[in-house]
Amino acid sequence: MLTLPDHRTGLLQRGTSGPAVVLLHSLGLDKLMWDPILDQLAVGRRVFAYDLRGHGEAAGSPRPFTLHDTARDLIAVLDELELVTAHVVGLSYGGAIAQTAAIESPGRFASMSLLATTDRAFPDVFERRAVSAESDGMRTQVDETMTRWFTPAALADNTLGVQYARGSVLAMDPADWAAAWRSMKELDAQGKLAHFPAPVLVVAGGADVSGPTAVLRQLAEGIAGASFRELPGVPHMQTLEHPEEVAAVLDEFLPTA
Repeated sequence: MLTLPDHRTGLLQRGTSGPAVVLLHSLGLDKLMWDPILDQLAVGRRVFAYDLRGHGEAAGSPRPFTLHDTARDLIAVLDELELVTAHVVGLSYGGAIAQTAAIESPGRFASMSLLATTDRAFPDVFERRAVSAESDGMRTQVDETMTRWFTPAALADNTLGVQYARGSVLAMDPADWAAAWRSMKELDAQGKLAHFPAPVLVVAGGADVSGPTAVLRQLAEGIAGASFRELPGVPHMQTLEHPEEVAAVLDEFLPTA
């Protein structure tokens, strides 16, 4: 467990030496989202994954909260781990948090990898998801969310990744879910990372209906020197349906000892 300024959260670590990599998970999931790729990334690296506020072992942390709060949490995690800088990887909601922290504290980043995310808010959509959970509970969120996250084939097969994601969404407190979606309404990174000083990788899934390739490509084009990769056939939940491809592209980008 890590003690942050206003709550405690859980941490996973793999690897004992090499550059530090910090992983930020998607909204509605937790640090276990990264489990399928942790061991590969930990070869020659120290890899950390923690639960974002309102998720996993940080469920029930103070609400409401802002995207800036979650960005400050990231910096607090680096401080607790005594890391001056880290290679930060964020998927979806985690990518929004990474970008927000990168705008506010660019010197704490050795690099940034943005997977299946966006650099702008869609307030009406995000508020609708918040209100729906508050009004009708988490069970009403499952079908729409799974359809956004996974391919029809994975849903039909009810893979372990689908089972984990479905269980995570069902178990989430509607108040935490709503607070997270409302924090996303503040996302405003477009054009603000044009001259970000550290290397950047942007990864799109070719089968991602939630974060289409065109959105990720435009995000990459707005950051000078950013590398862009599209993974054919990969949906929004990249690590849960195609972990080998995701691990390979990150392994190529991230330095080792």
